[in-house]
Amino acid sequence: MDERGEIVALQDRNAVIMVHRSDMCGKCGACELGEQAGEMFLTIPNRLHGEVGDFVQLELASGQVLKASAIAYVFPLFALILGVMAGILLGPRYGLNAELTASILGLLFAGLSFLVIRGMEPHFKKLQHFSPQMVNITRGSKMGNQPKVSEKGDEGSGK
Repeated sequence: MDERGEIVALQDRNAVIMVHRSDMCGKCGACELGEQAGEMFLTIPNRLHGEVGDFVQLELASGQVLKASAIAYVFPLFALILGVMAGILLGPRYGLNAELTASILGLLFAGLSFLVIRGMEPHFKKLQHFSPQMVNITRGSKMGNQPKVSEKGDEGSGK
């Protein structure tokens, strides 16, 4: 996944980048983190030493996108199914309605899975496996009109 954004602030060794949500994202709303619709702010390591006003190309490997999607969607679905199965098996054993117990445990397990994911978020951020990385930087006000600096520091390589 490739995106482009503008560095709007620097914080220690990190850059705050404003990214406009692309059409590829669809209308899921997950990126609605900015003040305006379609705009989000990312804080990532400033490995290319960009400055405020520079435009950067961000990249997140497809494999990482798939892993993040599995964590966000498959893990809660698995927890829901596990809760339903547990309810069907345990409800009658304790003299409870199997369907009601399955529904309650399914929702409880799914809810707990979201709490687990939320609790693991600082760990995921620290690892930076699911964060985009700067791979290209364009100095100046218009993307593509100025010499580019790649991750290797080559001027004008146009990577």
